[in-house]
Amino acid sequence: MIEKQQILVIGLGVFGATIARELSRLGHEVLGIDVDEQRVDRLADEITHAIIADVTDETALRELNAGSYDVGVVAIGRHVEATILATMQLKELGVEKVWAKALTNQHHRILERLGADRIIGPEYEMGIRVAQELNYPMVHDYLSLGDNEFVVELHTTEELINKSLDALIEESDVTTLMVRRNRDSIVMPNRSFTIQEGDKLILSGQLSALQGLVRHL
Repeated sequence: MIEKQQILVIGLGVFGATIARELSRLGHEVLGIDVDEQRVDRLADEITHAIIADVTDETALRELNAGSYDVGVVAIGRHVEATILATMQLKELGVEKVWAKALTNQHHRILERLGADRIIGPEYEMGIRVAQELNYPMVHDYLSLGDNEFVVELHTTEELINKSLDALIEESDVTTLMVRRNRDSIVMPNRSFTIQEGDKLILSGQLSALQGLVRHL
């Protein structure tokens, strides 16, 4: 069971609001902060707390007891200085994990030096995702686990229908974690499992092994 966390999201534009909504939907306690009253009002009924505050004011985050939160997400849009100040303050207040949105490579380096635990480049990461999906059309989604290990969601192609998992991943260092069939999820299916039209396969393995598998489909 995933442990519920207290998460602070600073900046409630499209990017930040999406993060705040989804984390709240997943059951986490979320405090959203923005200087824009309309943005705060739009989210007020969808997350735990939504507050108008200017994080460039050094006392604002301290007064909101930001240091008590497990994670801080700095999702401010085009204001580089505000992102830097918010990241610095969250680290100084003792927030254990700070994720921050970078706008440029230089901005990325600054946030890295400030000690941000994860730096997000939405446009870059989305570009990589789109390129991967265009390169391998049957790969619907993927998740990096680090150390070149990935989980991918593979949609069944015509060539896979009526094949067994054993025939698909023979001599391949790839693990089938789950098969989604209509509304059912078959977890860790055996290798004799027969693939049907519409199945979605959740596979894990090293990137090279997954790429080798997909190239032959």
